[in-house]
Formats: sequence, structure tokens, C-alpha cells
Amino acid sequence: MRPIRIVSRLARRNPPEREAGLRLGIYQGENPSGTSAAVIENLARMEEVLTIAARYDCQLCAFPECYNTGYSLGPSECRELAEPRDGESIRTARKLTTQHGVSVALPYIERGEDGGIYDAIALVSNGELLANYRKTHLYGAAERANFSPGTEIPPVVELNGFRVGILNCYECEFPPLYQSLVRRGAQLIVGPTAADQHFVLHDGTPTLVPYPDATEHIIPAMAAVWRVFVAYANRRGWEVSDRGQWEYRANSGIWGPDGKPVVAAGQAERVEDSILIADCVPGSVAPFSPEGDHLADSRVPMGEDLLPAN
Repeated sequence: MRPIRIVSRLARRNPPEREAGLRLGIYQGENPSGTSAAVIENLARMEEVLTIAARYDCQLCAFPECYNTGYSLGPSECRELAEPRDGESIRTARKLTTQHGVSVALPYIERGEDGGIYDAIALVSNGELLANYRKTHLYGAAERANFSPGTEIPPVVELNGFRVGILNCYECEFPPLYQSLVRRGAQLIVGPTAADQHFVLHDGTPTLVPYPDATEHIIPAMAAVWRVFVAYANRRGWEVSDRGQWEYRANSGIWGPDGKPVVAAGQAERVEDSILIADCVPGSVAPFSPEGDHLADSRVPMGEDLLPAN
């Protein structure tokens, strides 16, 4: 069993009371990928992580994009490893949330009832599937070859009387998605991701520029503009597949409504599997300005349905 480093930024012993906030854990690790054996190992790792998260009274624990299978896959691997929303990965999450009392944001590859393959996130709590979100904004040719786009806008669900929105990786870079979630009451937005640096394009050529680090500018800005906690759950280390090698940025963290990091992975977490733990409590963050409120003051109309028919 690989050790797990704990990075805790808790100002209080007890987790937030109902409606006051949420204690969140983020797992950042280097995990196997691309095989059914990797799925079994990753689900076992999830149980280890949730055992630790429960000791810290976490109320939600989030894992990186495509957690159960790994991300650096091709279409045939995705089809082979995809599971229905009542498959083994979700059944395991349902069992563990009941056993440990920690809700889970579990990214997985879903085989839809329509036959589509989706980059999905299951939000599971107390043994129940509260939401199953299929990524709508796919990144690049490889994702479009691997997955079908979802057709429903990102959900907002309630945990501990606290409203949590879900985004998936590339979607964390779209301001209108934040606006939609916050308009529907989100106080925390959780974004599982698989953000690397250089990688191999779908046509086999390497990228000429690295993928940008969204946590340097975009994530803090979105947290500050929309006055919401934003959690970015990435992996660390390497994945190697027939398509090439991926080195992940290990830049997980939680940013507060003032745009400042509440907890963020550092250099030590680049070389060790880690759980980042912090309380997301809006009442602990000072007002943005004496009068300004971007959401209330915006005069740009926007419908709730952000997605065109397809």
C-alpha cells in the first residue's frame, strides 16, 4: 500500500454544521490506467482514501477525471472499460459512502443506455446516486474520438444543506458555466480534472505548447468573480499508454470566494499521493467589496439552457 500524505487546512475540529459549509477532501495521486486490473486497483485505492477522509470528518471527497480507468486512453480502451451507471464502480462508491459516511464525486467512463460512451462524474451520498453528469464540453480531437458529449447542463446538488455544482476538467475554463451554477445556488464548484503539460495529440504528434495551468489565473478569478469556492481535483505523476506519456500537473487545490487558495498542492505533493482537506465556509470569507456583486449586478441576459440541440 502506497503512503498517502495528508495536507489539512482545518481551522476547527468539527466539520461545518448543516447549511454553513462543507468539509472537502481532494485526492491527488498517481494511479494505474487502461486495464480492468487498473480499475480494481483504483477502486481499492478509493476505499483507502475514504477511510482516511472519514477520520477527518470530510463530508465530500473528490477524485480526478476518469479516476477508475485513467485518462490517457484511446477509443477501444474507453469502450472496453466503460461501465453503466449501475456498474461495479458506482456500486462500490455507494457501498463506501454508506460505510464511511463520506459523499463521493467519482469520475468514470460511462456506457450510456443509448450506447454512447461518456466522460462522466457520479455524485454519490449515503448509498444513493444523487447526480450523474456527462461532460458536455469535450477537449480536443482525442476526447471527441473517445466520448460523446453530454446534453444536460452541469448539476447543482445539496450536501449537508450546502449547494455543490459540478464541472469536468476543461469546463472549469468556461465563465458562463460558473454563472449558470451560481445562479442556481452553487456555493462550491467541484472540478475533477486530468490536466497535464505536454501530451500526444490524437494524430500522434506531440503538442508544441503545454496545456495552461488553470490554477494560475482562471480558477482564482472564477472563484473571486462569482464569490464561490472552487475545487480543482487533478492527478499527479505519469500515465503511459500506447498513445504516449502524460505527466500531470499535480495542481489540485481549493480556492475561496476571495480568489485566494484555502489549500493547494505543493512540491511535496508532486511526488507523494495526497489528500488535501479544507472547510468551505462562506461565512469565513470577507465580502468582495462594500457594494459590488457581479452576479446581481450583471445586465447580460442568459438562459438556463446553455447547450444547443444536437
